[in-house]
Amino acid sequence: MDTGTLVMVLIVAMVVVVLLLLIRAAGVGRRARPKLRPLTAEMRDRYIHDWDEIEAKFVDSPEQAVREAEALVMSVMRDRGHPLTERDLPHEMRRAHKLSSRNQTEGMRQALLHYRSLMERMVGTEDQAQREQRRREMA
Repeated sequence: MDTGTLVMVLIVAMVVVVLLLLIRAAGVGRRARPKLRPLTAEMRDRYIHDWDEIEAKFVDSPEQAVREAEALVMSVMRDRGHPLTERDLPHEMRRAHKLSSRNQTEGMRQALLHYRSLMERMVGTEDQAQREQRRREMA
């Protein structure tokens, strides 16, 4: 291979690498984050109450509590307009489902923690709900 051909191959390779980096930086091929609808104050309060009941059940009936937690999280995501396809589910949801399928108490405990994390993100904590309510009253 002569020097001219080698230089041409290197230039083409560099152009391809630069194009791939630009495409990746632009986010082409990434899934867009879903635009979620806000929950009403009543819905938020109901979900927080339901979650508290599920956590209280865990000690006596961990399997039932985890099943109800998954159903509640799915309901919140549906109400907020989250796409519920398997590939669009949040990481915590997929991880919790995998952990709970092992039917071990520790796995179910960890699954419930993942569901709680997702619930807090989807619904917010009770403190966040109270702050939002005060903001609305002031406006």
